Amino acid sequence: MSVEEKRFIIPFFISHLGCPHHCIYCDQGVIARPVAATAPTAPEIAAEVERYLRLGRLKNRAGRQVQVAFYGGTFTALPVEIQEGLLRAVGPFLKEGVVHSLRVSTRPDALSPARLEVLASNHVATVELGVQSMTDEVLRRSRRGYGSEQAREAVREVLRLGLEAGVQLMVGLPGESAETFAKTVEDVIRLRPHFVRLYPTIVIRGTGLEQWFRAGDYRPLTLEEAVAISKEALKRFRAAEIPVIRIGLQPTPTLPASIVAGPYHPAFRQVVEGALLYEQAVALLAAHKGSPGIPTTFIVAPQDISTFYGEGRANIRRLCEVFDLREIRVRPDPLQGRGTLALWAV
Repeated sequence: MSVEEKRFIIPFFISHLGCPHHCIYCDQGVIARPVAATAPTAPEIAAEVERYLRLGRLKNRAGRQVQVAFYGGTFTALPVEIQEGLLRAVGPFLKEGVVHSLRVSTRPDALSPARLEVLASNHVATVELGVQSMTDEVLRRSRRGYGSEQAREAVREVLRLGLEAGVQLMVGLPGESAETFAKTVEDVIRLRPHFVRLYPTIVIRGTGLEQWFRAGDYRPLTLEEAVAISKEALKRFRAAEIPVIRIGLQPTPTLPASIVAGPYHPAFRQVVEGALLYEQAVALLAAHKGSPGIPTTFIVAPQDISTFYGEGRANIRRLCEVFDLREIRVRPDPLQGRGTLALWAV
């Protein structure tokens, strides 16, 4: 488990605040949790931090690094007094030692050395950058307002200051292909961020992307296409030892009714990881000569059992059909690495 995955995050959502552009796909009022279009006050922040700390104690999160995160919007494009007000509201908890650091999300074109100094001087340890793509034409068509080189430089600048850098990418943006997204993944790997998030592009009601979709100017990925592209990205990031801390949108009460089209699945990460495990199983079986009458047994980490099975045991059924197997058994083993398989030797 990476340092990032061991953290206990206390999230605040400041959707749209500070955003200088309205991107073609975006309606954060739907994608994020419903929030007022104003920054939370210091008393509101204090009350929410206290609530999460109580929750953390109840869930036996003692000993984990606690980080307060300001998600959504463009944090570093807010007026400095608002930025500092939000960050300083967490100050008493930092002083007490019950919160250890802060995190913000922002855009590559909203960073500068001066802005980063404000963050670093206020206990910010992690900066998440909404990069989305490293293909200039994709960024232009998505109305992001910056180019790929500015995105690269933003990640480098965060790392130069000694802060943790996270990179958010979107699969299936207008003009993006499996090939260009694979290039984006390689570009990001070369930058060596501390972690990555992967989101499929969904057509949300009321966005510019909905207009393009209805006019026939944009075709969203199918679920199968999005899973295949995300699977390859996950494989590459894992090989590069860069954690992918989220794959897929966080389900919210308002999200499903607002989706017009696109590869949405409430358990998108599990589907992607299941596809990767299926691919590994195919490779193992192709290289294995089984014994007649003996069931094929896979060894898997206990946490990965349901993921390996797939929805409705789809992976198991497919493997039996493809390799003409009578039975497949799954043996949990806590020593088996997460996201990996082995064949049980008889």
